[in-house]
Amino acid sequence: MKIAYLVKKFPRLSETFVLGEVLRQEQRGTDVVVFARRDADDEPRHQAFSSLRADIHRVGAEGLDPWRELFEHDDVEAATWERLGQVVRTLLAAGVERLPKLVAEALWVLRRSRELDVEHIHVHFATESAIVAWIVGQLGGPGYSITAHAKDIYRSTVRRELLSKLVGDSQFTVTVCDANVSYLMEAVEPWARDRVRRLYNGIDLDDFAVASGSREEHTILGVGRLVEKKGFDVLLRALKRLKEQGRPFRALILGDGEERAALEAERDRLGLHGDVDMPGAVDQGEVRAAMNAATVFALPCRIGDDGNRDALPTVLLEALAVGLPVVSTPVTGIPEIVDQGRCGRLIEENDDAGLARVLAELLDDADERERLARLGRAHAEENFDGSQAAATLQSWFHGVRSEVAV
Repeated sequence: MKIAYLVKKFPRLSETFVLGEVLRQEQRGTDVVVFARRDADDEPRHQAFSSLRADIHRVGAEGLDPWRELFEHDDVEAATWERLGQVVRTLLAAGVERLPKLVAEALWVLRRSRELDVEHIHVHFATESAIVAWIVGQLGGPGYSITAHAKDIYRSTVRRELLSKLVGDSQFTVTVCDANVSYLMEAVEPWARDRVRRLYNGIDLDDFAVASGSREEHTILGVGRLVEKKGFDVLLRALKRLKEQGRPFRALILGDGEERAALEAERDRLGLHGDVDMPGAVDQGEVRAAMNAATVFALPCRIGDDGNRDALPTVLLEALAVGLPVVSTPVTGIPEIVDQGRCGRLIEENDDAGLARVLAELLDDADERERLARLGRAHAEENFDGSQAAATLQSWFHGVRSEVAV
């Protein structure tokens, strides 16, 4: 069975879960191609990318125009013309922006899917890529499925009527935590709800094995995009409190993003320039090395002003797997990652005092760190094994083919 992954950009440093999922599908024998709607960013690439066998096709790399896609190819069927009017009317009514561009992309994907014998399209995020996949299906192309994450369902700008249509017309919609399932049961229309399934993002537990060597003392690690919802400004204020208490520590924040300049300025304003290193984005190998060396991991996530939030941060799964004690917040699926606080610590959002207190407790208590490390690894093995997640997803792909055959 040939599956096309339709994504905005590929690869993407901040979306290791997509690359990991594609690689695990390949390992299970799934024939995969990738349709990328944009050029990849100029950023480091994870070492695992070199293992990818799938061809990456840049959607409309030669330039896209809906009229050319319709008139310059002899294989546009009459049925496509018949369906296109209804598709456009539906999306205009839903207030979809950039509609000519999305229609052109869909016509390109439809043509390439037929040329490559693609049987099913899988999309990450219920955003424009999902709209393209929906158009393809409406025009007679392969059906699609979605993995819904967080920004694509929680932001205040999400149109619930359109989300219902994307979910309800999918062959199935995966979402990454129970909290998301509960939210979607309220967010989408009743007729769409039976499409929703929960599947935790998985990681390669062999790649993120428990560190065998000793850890550095008093080292606090944070990893993620430097954006509002990650709460790194809260971490900086907590570190300022530790410094005022005279506690020795070294902090490392790995990642890049739109708030980098502001966070660096805040670090310097707080007098933490010599205590907090912010080297920018790094590949997964460097993240893994930092996790193996650190004493404790901090990710004080929050719900953004626009409703955006994390659902199931992959870096927390990775930290649990390597036996690194984690401190985070009860946002969306994070309590599911730390087993409701039994294998990690939870503080309230925006609570830099609470974060400083918990970090100090963990830095001082090696026995507690060891206990959390042991429980965290066991929880990761039970719930976040990427090979198990891949097997489940593959079975759903094959189930779709069986339904079509019937």
